[in-house]
Amino acid sequence: MKKEHYRMIIAGMLLMLGLGIPINGMGAFTVPVTGTLGFTVAQFSIVSSCLSLIGIVSIPVLSKTKIPKIELRKTAFIGGITGILRFIWMANSTSLWSFYLAASLIGLMLMVSTSMVSVTMVNNWFERKYGTVMGIVAASMGLSGVIVNAVIPSVVENNGFRAGYYLMAVLYGAAVLGGALLLRDKPEDLGTTAYGKGESAIKEPNATLVTNESDESVPAGMTFAEALRSPIFYFAAIAFVSFVMVSTFTQQLQVFLVSSGINIVQVGAMMSIASVAIIIAKITMGTVSDKVGSKTTYAGLAIIFTSAFVIFLSTSSPIILFIALLMYYVCAGTPNVMHQLIALDLFGKKEFTAIWGVLSVAANVGLALGNPVLGLLYDLTGTYDLTIIVCIALMIISLIFFFLATHSKKKEYQSVENYA
Repeated sequence: MKKEHYRMIIAGMLLMLGLGIPINGMGAFTVPVTGTLGFTVAQFSIVSSCLSLIGIVSIPVLSKTKIPKIELRKTAFIGGITGILRFIWMANSTSLWSFYLAASLIGLMLMVSTSMVSVTMVNNWFERKYGTVMGIVAASMGLSGVIVNAVIPSVVENNGFRAGYYLMAVLYGAAVLGGALLLRDKPEDLGTTAYGKGESAIKEPNATLVTNESDESVPAGMTFAEALRSPIFYFAAIAFVSFVMVSTFTQQLQVFLVSSGINIVQVGAMMSIASVAIIIAKITMGTVSDKVGSKTTYAGLAIIFTSAFVIFLSTSSPIILFIALLMYYVCAGTPNVMHQLIALDLFGKKEFTAIWGVLSVAANVGLALGNPVLGLLYDLTGTYDLTIIVCIALMIISLIFFFLATHSKKKEYQSVENYA
């Protein structure tokens, strides 16, 4: 691997770090903003919803139209600059609608200029070690939580929420603009080639063949229109939505563990230790995917995830619950890495950015539905038993539709072979 490839890995890590800064940092502003400006917690919580839900509309539209026209690097620059300006706007806001509008405008470009750019860059620059690189890039998002939780709360407490938003602007701008400065759209822009280009890398029947074809050859895979007409697309979308909904149980974990009879101090220690697993797991799952294939890795993680919930339902032993918690965290980061790898395996590189732009909406839908639904089930019953049963059912649905998607792809591949 050349220095140019390492440079792109760093660029992708910075962009994903930027994505995590608003996602992990916005919660620190709820108490100080509501206390200073007199909003209710429920009113101000909509700010976070504006940040994420706007992506349901913007991601498929902008990934299909904006990225291909103005390219990756410029997209990242635009996202970085607009994000800085919107955080400054929030620092000077005094009305709810001003906060809502600023958060919506951040969300408009947030995923497109960070996650979508990173995924497309890795796709352009790496033919081999794709999963490993994607895992490393995705894992850096977890570091953002460490950074913002270490500095934002103290700044807000000592200097007020406005200083906190200014610091968010600095952190976000440094990460996203730093990534954009390092980024180049294609290896040819730096006079090199994609890592592993020209080497055969067939591991699965439907894997993309990498050959010594010229740089002008068209990548294999479905077009955007073909993908939307294929049942594979909708099977994958249902599998992804179900998995992401289950992963939102992370927001309920602390309450669940306390309700199981573990004191809050022990719960905090357990979750701190287990949360490290999610960063390590993101890197590991990408490496394992490179070795055994994305489908096998995804199925294995889904089974482990389901098993963790079965343990949650069947015991109150702190030791066994901690083991299940580790299993849970190992799998909780699966959507950030494996969904892109599965999508690439199912649809190929031909129009991957546009296809993934629409499929990634599944993650936002899952996030939007998951936490409210799982929380409501607890509120209605007073225990997490029904919530956990629903999570197990959703994982079974995810596995069923995942296998339907891969089986349909295999049948399609075989029909093409027979025709040839």
